[in-house]
Amino acid sequence: MNIVMTTLSAAFLCAIAYFICFGGNWLIGQNMADQPIVVGPFVGLLLGDLQTGLILGASLQALFIGAINVGGAVSLNPSFGTTLAVAFSILSGGGEQFALALAVPLGLLGGLLEIGVNILCAAFGPLWDKAAAEGNDKKIVGLHFGVWLLKYLLFSAVIFIAIFAGATPVTNFVNNLPDFITEGLGVVAGLLPAVGFAMLLKMVWSGKLALFYLLGFLAVAYLELPLIAVATLGLIVAFAQAMIDKDMLDIKNQANNSSIGDNDQTDEEEDFLS
Repeated sequence: MNIVMTTLSAAFLCAIAYFICFGGNWLIGQNMADQPIVVGPFVGLLLGDLQTGLILGASLQALFIGAINVGGAVSLNPSFGTTLAVAFSILSGGGEQFALALAVPLGLLGGLLEIGVNILCAAFGPLWDKAAAEGNDKKIVGLHFGVWLLKYLLFSAVIFIAIFAGATPVTNFVNNLPDFITEGLGVVAGLLPAVGFAMLLKMVWSGKLALFYLLGFLAVAYLELPLIAVATLGLIVAFAQAMIDKDMLDIKNQANNSSIGDNDQTDEEEDFLS
């Protein structure tokens, strides 16, 4: 009975965490509250293991850093995968390698679920058109928040059911895994963040970025600087580059203004002499 109540409480808390992070991400703009680095610690905090949540959130952020959904084209749902992977890992004691191995297929499943829910919510489109044609502002606002609530309640219900029904089988599964599979998951866990960064580099790579990429690689591989030091150096370089770009833009604007002023003066002289 205690196990059932514990699982029930955990499922309810994870559903709340998912609703706040995933739904809150879209309530006031896109504030990135659905990123694994936010979702992981929040789920860990609610389940009473903040440290594991922080570690798994940071690891899953590296894994999903290249997963970017544009418009209605949804490939992955990182917050869905993170919530379930962190919850199952904490409840079963599976560890980081288990969470990383679970996160990708669960993220893909969440992406498919999001596509289905988006199609369902699209059925409300004619109601928005009708309200807009009538000039009914209150109805438009009501539809906006009503559909938002419906969409994220559906997602949270799926999270609740998945954890409530799956926590015990997942725990038994983890406890009965052979050692060679656990070791294999550890190897995969070490490779998956590299896959995430490779996906990100594929989207943003350019010749100008290659210099900074190699600089970061040398700082970690040969100078053995910690990641915080490398991140601080990156912030300093980014700030210096932004100041240089601002000075160049100011010089360009001054040159354009001077050119416009000279042209105006020349036109006035020509008008006076003509």
